[in-house]
Amino acid sequence: MATTGHAQREAEPWHAKPDYWVTVPGGPFIMGSDESRPDGRPSASAPAHTVDVDTFRIARGPVTVTEFARFVAETGYVTMAERSGRSWMWHGGDDITTPDQDHLWRATAGASWRFPRGPGSDVADKGDHPVTHVSYLDCLEYCRWSGTRLPTEAEWEKAARGTDGRSYTWGDSAPTPSSCNHSMHVGDTTPIGTYPDAAGPCGAQDMAGNVWEVMGNGYHRYPYDGHKAKSITIKERKIKLGVIRGGSFYNNCDPGGVLVWVRIYNPPDYSCYDMGFRLCAVS
Repeated sequence: MATTGHAQREAEPWHAKPDYWVTVPGGPFIMGSDESRPDGRPSASAPAHTVDVDTFRIARGPVTVTEFARFVAETGYVTMAERSGRSWMWHGGDDITTPDQDHLWRATAGASWRFPRGPGSDVADKGDHPVTHVSYLDCLEYCRWSGTRLPTEAEWEKAARGTDGRSYTWGDSAPTPSSCNHSMHVGDTTPIGTYPDAAGPCGAQDMAGNVWEVMGNGYHRYPYDGHKAKSITIKERKIKLGVIRGGSFYNNCDPGGVLVWVRIYNPPDYSCYDMGFRLCAVS
């Protein structure tokens, strides 16, 4: 009987364990920023405004390769990148100081969560890295399987920022190569928890850099409203845009991408090498 009990404990999924989560107290905080774009127009994060959130539990780190592999093994799920036969990767060179290199991202045949750099790569030594090449729609399937949900932008930013209005997870000082995994200093994902300063004030790791994180709400102009979502039409198909937060190891070669308020719209079927996700508890 003891052996059976031990096996059951080993089989318990990570998200069922209490230490998988950190609790973020409810209450108001300042969301967004009044900073303008270089052309003087308001940024997508403007204006700074007060948002009130309920107490919630957010995962201590993004979903790992090992965790995602278990989901696939138990369900047989095939990601959108695997179904389409391609996902997006950066094909840049040694220049990691010039911002705005997004034109060097290309849909790459054979890239997926199993082969993050395309054919010939693997995840054999990346079990504790965040899973990548997953779309918003893939994330929803993982949430259904695990009985969890994606965080809203408001929840994510409060976990990353706290209530003191800081600009980065660690405070207001500019990022350095040791602050978090950003701007191609490493050029790849790193094990979750490698950078202590990347943790938010409540203890959620890798809230800055490593991988962009998929949010549960739709993209819209502020003030924040978790029920709004901007729609666009692509090839006669209308889609609602989602949001990603947190910056990544690539980060457009721009350290400013790890500011806690930076937000980028995200199509629901898009996947790439520097985007993953983390969970929130349903209750």
